[in-house]
Amino acid sequence: MSTNTAPMAPMPEHGNTDDPLWRTLWNAYEPVITALRRIPLITDVEISGGEFAIHAQLTDGSHLWITSTHCLPVDPAALEGFHVRRAHHDNPTIDERVYDSTEGEDQAEHGNNVVPLIQAITAFVTARKLAPPIVDIFQVQMQGVTAAHTPASAEVQGPFTDRRAAVKEYGYTTHDLMEKGWECIHEQGGTDWPLTIWRQDNAIVTVFVGHAGQAIG
Repeated sequence: MSTNTAPMAPMPEHGNTDDPLWRTLWNAYEPVITALRRIPLITDVEISGGEFAIHAQLTDGSHLWITSTHCLPVDPAALEGFHVRRAHHDNPTIDERVYDSTEGEDQAEHGNNVVPLIQAITAFVTARKLAPPIVDIFQVQMQGVTAAHTPASAEVQGPFTDRRAAVKEYGYTTHDLMEKGWECIHEQGGTDWPLTIWRQDNAIVTVFVGHAGQAIG
């Protein structure tokens, strides 16, 4: 089934996901975490020495480290703005401020507002190409009515991340229909978004290349 819903980065893989404190923090900062996973960045809650932060992986091995004036409080109501830095565990020369809405800093007017925080992070990682790409998915699909006048549909081939590959497979599918005696009664879209309608006896089918959603590249 086609969908326009953007994919979300997977959950972190470690043994903390059943820890009550980790789950409390994950749920407390879910609006931030979910927004980061939709960029899509693999995001985690870091617990170290009684201090807490949000950690988001970047494609070059660096990461975003999200705190407040100090570490993140367990209760988001105690937040005093967000402080975001890009850092790297093995390369100390990578150290730059991405966003700071704590008191007296550049984005202080936004305080605890999550929207400008995510907008700033999205702009930062997009400009530097530090987030995994989101790619479109295509499928060859068939929809129609059978000789018994019942609806029928099928995803014939796919999914493909290359539209040209889907169009090529579409060519094989329609050639197969022709070989089986189906008559093409309508054609449109050329080689960009091809669609044809076929008839055989009392059955009618439409074959087309359709957009089937998105995936993380």
